[in-house]
Amino acid sequence: MRISTTQIFQTGIDQIQRGQSELNRTSLQMGRGERILKPSDDPSGMTQVNQFERIIQTTQQYQRNIDNTQPRLQQEESALQGGTELLQRARELVVAGNNDSQNDETRSYIAGELRQLRDGLLDIANTRDPNGEYLFGGTRSLQQPFQQDGAGSVRYDGATGAGSVREVAISPSRKLPVGDDGERVFMAIPENDGRVGAEVTNQVPGSRLVIEKTEVSDSAALNDQTYTLSFEDLGGGELGYVIEDEGGATVASGPYAPGAAIAFEGRSITLSGTPEVGDEVQSRPARDKSVFETLDAVIGALEEGGASGTTRAKLATASNTAFADLDAALRNFNSIRAEVGSRLQAFDQQRDVNEDRLVDLNSAVSEIRDLDYAEAISRFNQQQVALQAAQQTYTQVNRLSLFDFL
Repeated sequence: MRISTTQIFQTGIDQIQRGQSELNRTSLQMGRGERILKPSDDPSGMTQVNQFERIIQTTQQYQRNIDNTQPRLQQEESALQGGTELLQRARELVVAGNNDSQNDETRSYIAGELRQLRDGLLDIANTRDPNGEYLFGGTRSLQQPFQQDGAGSVRYDGATGAGSVREVAISPSRKLPVGDDGERVFMAIPENDGRVGAEVTNQVPGSRLVIEKTEVSDSAALNDQTYTLSFEDLGGGELGYVIEDEGGATVASGPYAPGAAIAFEGRSITLSGTPEVGDEVQSRPARDKSVFETLDAVIGALEEGGASGTTRAKLATASNTAFADLDAALRNFNSIRAEVGSRLQAFDQQRDVNEDRLVDLNSAVSEIRDLDYAEAISRFNQQQVALQAAQQTYTQVNRLSLFDFL
C-alpha cells in the first residue's frame, strides 16, 4: 500500500479542521448555555422543545389576559360598591320621607337629595375604564350605554342577551366574562320579591287607601294571572272587598279590615287606610323595573307632597313600594358583586396555576435543551488537547522529507 505525501498532509489538515469544528461547537454551546444549537443536533429533543414552547407562549397569553382583565373587574366591583352605598342612603331617605313628622317643605328637600343620588347612579352606570370603554355597555363598550331623554327617563342602549359581554380565556378550557351588561345590573331588576307585585290602578278623590306590602303566601298555589281587587259597600258603614281574575270570575271576597293580610291564589296583599268604593288594586306577577324608575316614582310622590289625605296615602304606597324595590335592587347589586368577586378569586387561583405550569414547562425545556456545563468544560479541555496534538503531529509529519537527509 502506497501512501503519498499529499494524502498524509490532507489527513493532518482534516484532523485539525475537525478538531477546530468540535471545539468551536462546544465553545458556542457554552456561550449560549444550550446543548441543542440546531435541530439536527437532537431532532427528537428539538421537537419536544418546540411543543413545550408553544404551550408556554399560550400559557403566557392566559396570564396576560388575566393581568389585562382583572383591573376592569376590580373597577366594576368598586362601582357596584358605590352604587350600593347610594341605594342604602336612598332607602334611608324613603323611610324618612314617609314619616308623619315631615312636611311638604322637608319632603321636597328629601326629594332633591334622592334626585342627586339618582344622578349619581346614572354616572356610575356610565363609568369608563382606563381604556375609555364603558364598564356596563357590554360588547357595545365604545358608546354610552345609558341615555336620558327630555322627560328624564333613562334608557339602556348597550348590548343585551346572550353574548352581550365579552369573555376572556384564562386556561385551555376556561373562559370568564369580563364584566356585566347594564341591562342586568340597573334595568331588569324584578320588583318586590321577584314573584308578585301590586299597585293601585284607580284611587278616587278622598280615598286614603295604602298598599303596605304584597307577598307570596303559598308558592305551590301561585300562578301568573293578574287579579283585580275592588271595594263594595256592605252597608252600615262597612266596606268589603271582591277579588276577580282576568275573566271576571270572583276568587275571593270578604269584609275589609285595615292592616289584615288578604290571602288568595297563593299570594296576599296587606292594605291599610280608608278606601272608597271605586278604588282598585291590581295584583300581578312581578315585572322588571329599573332602579331609575323606582327612584323616579318615589321622588314624584315626595314632590307631590302629603297635604291631602289622598296624596298622603299615595306617598305611603309609593314609599312602601320603593322600599321593597330598593331592597330588590340591593339584592341584585350584592348578587352581581358576589359574582364579580368569584371571578376575581378565579383569576387569582388560575394565575397561580398558570405560574406553576410555566415553572414546570420551563424546567422541562431546560432539561432537554440546556447545557451541562461541567460536562461541556471537560469536553472542551479534551478537545483543546486533541487539537493541539493534531497540530503538533501535523508539524512533525510536515518535516518528513528525503531532502532533509541528503
